[in-house]
Amino acid sequence: MERYASQLRVKALGGPQAQARLARSQAVVVGLGATGGALAEALVRAGVGRLRLIDRDVVELTNLHRQVLFDEADAAAGLAKAEAGAARLARLNHEVALEPLVTDLGPDNALELIAGADLVLDGTDNFATRLVLNDACLARGVPWVYAGVVGTTVHGFPVVPGRTACFRCYLPELPPPGAAETCETAGVLGPAVLVGAGFAAAEGLKLLAGGPPAEGLLVVDVWTREARRLALPRDPDCAACAGRYEHLAAPGQREVRLCGRDAVMLRAPGSSAPDLVRLAGRLEGLGRLEARGRHLLRFVPARDEGHTLTVFADGRAIVSGTQDPARARSLYARWVGS
Repeated sequence: MERYASQLRVKALGGPQAQARLARSQAVVVGLGATGGALAEALVRAGVGRLRLIDRDVVELTNLHRQVLFDEADAAAGLAKAEAGAARLARLNHEVALEPLVTDLGPDNALELIAGADLVLDGTDNFATRLVLNDACLARGVPWVYAGVVGTTVHGFPVVPGRTACFRCYLPELPPPGAAETCETAGVLGPAVLVGAGFAAAEGLKLLAGGPPAEGLLVVDVWTREARRLALPRDPDCAACAGRYEHLAAPGQREVRLCGRDAVMLRAPGSSAPDLVRLAGRLEGLGRLEARGRHLLRFVPARDEGHTLTVFADGRAIVSGTQDPARARSLYARWVGS
């Protein structure tokens, strides 16, 4: 326990017994970008025994001002965030078992992806995924911590099934387009991410160590230094709390505009995954193959300047250089196939 000496002196955590409990725990971080990357690093350094890292995206240069796990070499290589993040985290604490998964959490796989978890931490960037995650955690009886960061403001609270308000108590339905600020419209300040991840990681460690969940919704603005804690009671009419997991039953989105990116993520029709080796051979000479590996292939076509296609082994693709789903579908069909 020598490496955790300072942590063990924190009476609120619970001493060696709590540290041993952390070492026996498994946490899942969904989304390994700004908030999720900082969360994962905090848990690895704290000695949480097993960590499943789920992310659907690749490292981009525009990530680096706020995403602490990555560097310019990761962006230049176009590495999958789960892969690059796990490589860095492995150098921080060899005692932690890491399981990187290059995939997108959705209604079809959420229950599987959080199976066996003692805690789930939110590193996502959209309400739709959080509602799916909320349903999955309630269905599994797994606590999770919501952490949203937009602009300079942090929002967060823990969800403990059967004990606290859930995310659907807080947000019964998806807000209409344009009604809520997003990272696309308001941006994200790097220090706000660190504050949000700090609160969420501390709450997660508390829950793993057996402590009680914090009460209410925390709202912090790092620019104005204003902080509030708002009451968040359970909604007696909440469908999710009543066991109606409607977002798990909903079909997954086939097209998603990525927040803060000039890009669209597509899910290929059908369930078959692409043969990346064969695809690379077919695209050879038709443009630049900037990255290839077992998780993904990144291709810049010569005939469609300004666009990049990143094709993943799980059947997804990210088409950069457009926010028009129809244009993204057209480019995918032209270069990958229908």
